[in-house]
Amino acid sequence: MRNLRRTALSLVLAVALLAMMAVPAFAGNPSVSITVRAGVVAIENTQTEWLVGIVAASAEVKWGASDTYSTITNTGTVNVDVKLVGGDLVAGNVSLNWELSDDGSRGDQTYGLKATNTTSYDIVVNKAGDGQVAVNLPHSTNNTVTWSMTFYVPTAFDAGDDGAEKSGSVTIVATKA
Repeated sequence: MRNLRRTALSLVLAVALLAMMAVPAFAGNPSVSITVRAGVVAIENTQTEWLVGIVAASAEVKWGASDTYSTITNTGTVNVDVKLVGGDLVAGNVSLNWELSDDGSRGDQTYGLKATNTTSYDIVVNKAGDGQVAVNLPHSTNNTVTWSMTFYVPTAFDAGDDGAEKSGSVTIVATKA
């Protein structure tokens, strides 16, 4: 009888232990709360046009009266790096186009373009987009960078270039920092 009680007690304890281990499985379905926010890359620039006008060979023309003529504002929700990507100046006749140099220098039918901000001078603007005007520009307070450009006129023009108007653009590109 004693062995029967021990066996019965062992059986009761084993069932109780199994029941205790099974309780969490029957307690309901746990969940995980997820919070997410879209990372938006967005910028604005105060100046959208630069009418340089008539230029002489080898001249330097500043955009605005100071080194801080335009302001880029981070209007997105993430910090951004901001770079400038330039292009050739195109005329109606392709032989009169001016090519943008890769290093800010100038030459025959080749112009240079450099930017400045409040901390860096001689930021080269080229087709590769090497010219960074802001690194890790915040999306909250202090979310602006002021900047300007200098145009370096070619050292010589094509013989047929009698004032033909040329146009091009500098694209301001922002990427998540």
